[in-house]
Amino acid sequence: MKLFAFITITTLLFSCGNMKKKSANSDNTETIKAALGDIVNADSDATSISSASIEGNILTLSLSYSGGCEKHVFDLLGSFSVMKSLPAKRSIKLIHNANGDKCRKLVEETIKFDISDLAVAKQSGSEIVLLLDGYKGGELSYIYK
Repeated sequence: MKLFAFITITTLLFSCGNMKKKSANSDNTETIKAALGDIVNADSDATSISSASIEGNILTLSLSYSGGCEKHVFDLLGSFSVMKSLPAKRSIKLIHNANGDKCRKLVEETIKFDISDLAVAKQSGSEIVLLLDGYKGGELSYIYK
């Protein structure tokens, strides 16, 4: 009976440790819907964007920020106005709400946005260049699919 209890407790302890590792290493696969909004007056907590890529109608951002104690919320806003150029250009801004997180751990995260509402026209092949505020990697060419 003691052997059975020992095996059960040991199994539970090791399985809990594995669950923590999987949770810490898994990517954030939730896709957040981008929206049009007032990007000029939108406040945002500090965030560093290390990479950005577009595949289909999904923008993937790899970023880092200071925190670790509170849930951080991200939104992506696109300017209402579109620059008249070929192709058209739209300024966009990542909005980061740290919810008052005072912790100083460097958090690295990958987030995804459905950017279909940022297209000039929701027609296959419609092209626009997105200018991501604070991103030093250049312009992002987006072709609606």
